Amino acid sequence: MGLIMEKKEDSKTGKITAYTEQEVSKEKAGFVVYHSFVADELTTFLAFINDILKDDVDVKASLPLENEDALINACKDGILLCKMINQSLAGTVDERVINKKTPLSIYQRTENLRLAINASMAIGCHIVNITPQSILDGKLHLILGIVWQIMRIYLLKEINLKQVPEIIVLAEADEKLEDIIKLPSEKILIRWINYHLKNAKQTIKIKDLGLELKDSIVITYLMNQLDPEKCDLKPLAETDVLKRADIVIENSQRIGVKKFIRGTGLAQGNNKLNLVFLSLLFNANHGLHISVEKKKEVEKATLLDDAKDASKEERTFMLWINSLGLDGVIVTNLYSDFKDGLIPLKVIDKIWPKLVENTKYEKAPGTNRFKMIANGSYVIECCKKQKIVTTGIGGQDIADGKPTLVLGLVWQLMRANYLQIIGGKTEDELVTWANGLVKKPPGIKNLKDPTLKNSKYLIDLLAAIEPDVIDWSLIKEGANDEEIALNAKYCISIARKLGAKIFLTWEDIKIVNGKMLTVFVAAIMNLYNERIAAKK
Repeated sequence: MGLIMEKKEDSKTGKITAYTEQEVSKEKAGFVVYHSFVADELTTFLAFINDILKDDVDVKASLPLENEDALINACKDGILLCKMINQSLAGTVDERVINKKTPLSIYQRTENLRLAINASMAIGCHIVNITPQSILDGKLHLILGIVWQIMRIYLLKEINLKQVPEIIVLAEADEKLEDIIKLPSEKILIRWINYHLKNAKQTIKIKDLGLELKDSIVITYLMNQLDPEKCDLKPLAETDVLKRADIVIENSQRIGVKKFIRGTGLAQGNNKLNLVFLSLLFNANHGLHISVEKKKEVEKATLLDDAKDASKEERTFMLWINSLGLDGVIVTNLYSDFKDGLIPLKVIDKIWPKLVENTKYEKAPGTNRFKMIANGSYVIECCKKQKIVTTGIGGQDIADGKPTLVLGLVWQLMRANYLQIIGGKTEDELVTWANGLVKKPPGIKNLKDPTLKNSKYLIDLLAAIEPDVIDWSLIKEGANDEEIALNAKYCISIARKLGAKIFLTWEDIKIVNGKMLTVFVAAIMNLYNERIAAKK
């Protein structure tokens, strides 16, 4: 398993001390709270951060990170986390919004951390119990949690059919191209390994990225398929697992894999460390090949998928569901994940606690179609009790994963959630509230008003809540697409900096997407209400 570092946290002072396993065993139960992590994980995380941010002038004073204390201190002002997020998905954080001028006050650090946490959710991080204060307090296990999730998104961002058309060769017999487009990156890696194992005439077939890889035998065969000259099968002759892992790491560097992981890490069968190594290996040399004609066909299909509004909405809705903190729920394919009815029921229970009755649905429907349809029908029944519009959709449609109908249902749930947070207000009441706060006649008529396109009204709304947060010298007239984009990106990052949990993109503002703007303004109203309540 490798060295486990236990953290002792004094429940009164909050002070954290590192203990060895032997020292921990002597502690009396009940006095402290323990959190553990694998030492090799920390080493890998630090190496990764040092590499991707090595040329960033805003964090160079903190680098290289050499230990856990350095990581904790570097994360406390929020800048490093924001930079990591932009490395994972460029442009997520408008860097004009980050507080950078030193020394930063606690309030400015908190703003940066709010921005980082909310932006991380917008790229797909599953944030539970991570707050600006917990990072300021140096809660290492929480800091490692958010760092890992941002790392994971960075490492996997190009392991998909859109970026690598050759992945189509991993499709199973009954799969359509759209199924492969939505295939999670981890599953692609598993199929990729098994594909090369089969080509190597091996009967081994892995099911996950964990313990099955700890002896490095599978990885040795995989790398030999990728580059037989630089990665031979000699590691198999080494009987010592650690020494074999060291040889594998050394060989991987010959084919372009950066050394973020040590042999001790690879020999643990650790899912996180294996994912890091295998994603780096895939990106360096995936060894998949298709014809030029097939590549053009796949590229055309993925471009058409990108152009679909449904694909953009699906991503937004998945991010929203994943932000709800539902136990054991991380949605990666909205339609297939909804088919058995269990996740929509969890969403409904989150929005309206006690509405879902445990005796009225199947807890383990599996692939039984009748049970899936029954659960879907109960989803519709629960929605109708809350006067959610369900016209044209039934349990069978959920079980069949019909995109248009499922998207319509999820939008109704998302809308209800945000309007519930602000006290059950309607869209018309939102508009009246916003106009009253902005105080610039004639205001907007509704949340599809074309004047919202340049973001200036939305920025005025944010300024009405927190006047000092806006740098007015950065606001453009919105006379062309470039200025529209700059304003929209600035507006979204300011909202996140203030604490808004939002998932719209700057393009949603540009096209005046009424659905996403409803959610945006509702989130801003919630911020306003929280500030009013805090003053009482």
